[in-house]
Amino acid sequence: MELKKRKTQKELQVELAKYLIKFNNGQRLPSNRNLASATHMSMGSVSAALKELQDQGVVTIKNRGHLGSIVNDLSLGTLWNVVEQGPLVIALTLPMHCRFEGLATGLKMAFEKFGIETYLIYIRGSTTRLKALSQKRCHVAVMSGLAAEEHCRVEDEIIMELPQGSWVSQYCIYYRTLEPEGGRPLRIAVDKDSSDHLLLTDLVFADKKIERVFGPYIKIPRLLRSGDVDATIWTIDQADAYLGRGVYSKTLSDEIVQKIGAKSTSAAFVTITGSELIKAVFQAAIDPKEILSIQDRVCKGEMIPSY
Repeated sequence: MELKKRKTQKELQVELAKYLIKFNNGQRLPSNRNLASATHMSMGSVSAALKELQDQGVVTIKNRGHLGSIVNDLSLGTLWNVVEQGPLVIALTLPMHCRFEGLATGLKMAFEKFGIETYLIYIRGSTTRLKALSQKRCHVAVMSGLAAEEHCRVEDEIIMELPQGSWVSQYCIYYRTLEPEGGRPLRIAVDKDSSDHLLLTDLVFADKKIERVFGPYIKIPRLLRSGDVDATIWTIDQADAYLGRGVYSKTLSDEIVQKIGAKSTSAAFVTITGSELIKAVFQAAIDPKEILSIQDRVCKGEMIPSY
């Protein structure tokens, strides 16, 4: 019969810290007996682990006699450091325009307030970022709400979605021509790693004969200006990179905008299902109004992006 390995004192602290995530400041804490039952620990281990967590500044417990104990102060930043013992890693798209830079700046500032060291990594394509999440190369992957809705798997969970315009302002068509001569197909530049790009291309050009020209979106402006493609779809936030001699822009039809909805322009945060600590720190640290305010200031040039 194989003997069960005894947990170290550090492992017991982590176990109890994970359980404490569920509690808010001012909330009554279960008795040591109930904590022991909930965490599958002995009462002695619970008492020792709880004392150590208090000494480390993770939590302050206030004893109210026969009324029991309450959580007087819970430090999510310190709790994160005890449980994860490393930085929070967030996967974002490449910071190609001010709206992405503003989002990255807002996220970095929000978590720094809580004392959580944050690493932002930049990966092209929502499907690639989801792959990085499944490989545990990051704790959270950021993408449009549309991409998250289309591609999240059973093991993925959308833990937060920011308001409309937090991802991009809006999409439009950049084109040299929309009616090629000689009856040839319309050549459309598409980034195959961007689910938004693929979906929008299919919707916008559903009634036309097209030829998809695949390439990373950082190279698409060059393809368009050189005449290697006829058109593409991208955000107006990066219009300067696309517009040029012989290149024009056109807004999406109301019908298409209604089909894709607000989710195409909103930022969504995806993590592995059941990641309670990550959900807790996001809900505590992220104030959507503050993130949008920082993003707006960066876009207006009133604030230098820092990420």
